[in-house]
Amino acid sequence: MRIPVVDKQDNIIGYKDRKNRNFKDIYRITHVWVFNDGNDFLIARRNADKKISSSCWGPAVSGTVEEGEIYESNAVKETAEEIGLRDVALVPYDKIYYENANGKRFCSIYIIQTNLRADEFRIQKEEVAEVRWISVNDLTSWYNKSPEDFIPSMGHTSKLVKEYLTRNEN
Repeated sequence: MRIPVVDKQDNIIGYKDRKNRNFKDIYRITHVWVFNDGNDFLIARRNADKKISSSCWGPAVSGTVEEGEIYESNAVKETAEEIGLRDVALVPYDKIYYENANGKRFCSIYIIQTNLRADEFRIQKEEVAEVRWISVNDLTSWYNKSPEDFIPSMGHTSKLVKEYLTRNEN
């Protein structure tokens, strides 16, 4: 599978096989933040067979944008594949740039709302081992005690989620 490689302004400068990227390459990913009416946040534990961050917790939906996709089409596809939600109203929230141990990337974030119970999601077992609802305060506390349980970007993600919820309380 080929992925777009972008510059610091998120302009496509070429394509690479996903397996041949290196730390200098900047690529595109999406996160879909899933909330319920109680403002709990849906997190997913990555499958143990995943090459990067296996068995770690992160946002319920995330994916690498592939050749021929845009951020939004990737988010729609990943939401259907990873947690089984189709025909959802994705609300664009933000696009951020960050670097961590797994590389450099632009991440486009979308929001969806659902009141499904964790056991009602149809998860893609090759990608997701399990999902669970968690309050942002509990997520922050857990992350602070055991950051190794999470993907490298989750500390930053939990701060952004808290900011989002604070901004949208009214």
